[in-house]
Amino acid sequence: MKRILAFLVTVLVLCSISFSKDVKFEYDQLPDYNFDIALGYSQTSGNTNTKALNLKSTYVKKKEKYRIYLFANGMYAESNDIKMAEEIDLKTRFEYRKARTFFFWDIRYYRNPFQNFTQRLATGPGIGYYFSHSEKFYLTGSYYLYYYKDKVSNTISYTDRYFMHNVEERFKYSLSSNLALRQKLIYSLNNENSKDYYIDFELSLINNLTEHLSLSIVYSYNYQNQPKEAGIKRTDTAFTTNIIISF
Repeated sequence: MKRILAFLVTVLVLCSISFSKDVKFEYDQLPDYNFDIALGYSQTSGNTNTKALNLKSTYVKKKEKYRIYLFANGMYAESNDIKMAEEIDLKTRFEYRKARTFFFWDIRYYRNPFQNFTQRLATGPGIGYYFSHSEKFYLTGSYYLYYYKDKVSNTISYTDRYFMHNVEERFKYSLSSNLALRQKLIYSLNNENSKDYYIDFELSLINNLTEHLSLSIVYSYNYQNQPKEAGIKRTDTAFTTNIIISF
């Protein structure tokens, strides 16, 4: 597994060296920021087998060479005054672009007590590459190294610290002028334990109803090979329908 990670990182670095000239993408002509708010309704399974409300927002500040991303995602469900689901995921990314290559630094906060994460903090650098980009289709790959600090709510609470390798692939394909398919896959591996790994997969279909209003259907799959405590399920899934407002 470590050989695979080393190979992927080598490919990204070689690609970044081989393409030295600047490349102008179509999105460089767009407004210098994007802001989206999505309100959704999720059907979950795994550690939270329930229906839940989901709120998600994305802000992107764009310059010719720099990007600043702010992501926020929250899910909550309650039944008979009993909390049935809770998830908070916040991330900030500072990015520099050179031709097809982009360099970035992430800061992330995560909370999901149903996975026994009372608090999860992560930060670290990364490198990515646009393998293809057009008005209709794009494909990117990236590698980043996170330092994690986990506060775990097991039978005996403790704090865990470690490094984790992450390989991420994303693509978007426009089926028509107002319909697009997006996919994201992240593989994360603990630096000290090859059996401690995570897989995050997301597939979404987005229909632009108007210039500022969209409807999306999202399927997400999350797998952890070594849960933090016995009784925690390895797999969590969610099927979400979102109404998206863009500014």
